[in-house]
Amino acid sequence: MMSDNKLSSRPPSMSGDRNALDDFIGGAGVHTPEPPAPAAPPAPPVATPEPYPWAAPGVRADVAKVFNLRLPEPDLLKLKYIAEHTPESMQQFCQRVLLPAIQAKIQELTER
Repeated sequence: MMSDNKLSSRPPSMSGDRNALDDFIGGAGVHTPEPPAPAAPPAPPVATPEPYPWAAPGVRADVAKVFNLRLPEPDLLKLKYIAEHTPESMQQFCQRVLLPAIQAKIQELTER
């Protein structure tokens, strides 16, 4: 015994109103007028400057995040050599050189 609530793999049959189907198909060729265009585009919203990502709430200077850097093998060996022949670690050397360069580039980008 088959219930009416079950899904079927066959589409519904069109045994019903054949005139409704003909009316629907016939209406496909009828031109519908376009709605009138708006008089003027709305004014863009006033942009409020978003805070820079490093100034967002919750960003902490005491939290260290990892950033992997791919270097050519000769350059990595040079970096290791520097670390072996100076009191600085590879991390300390890179931070000492890189952080001022980051700050200079940020200053250049934000002064526009």
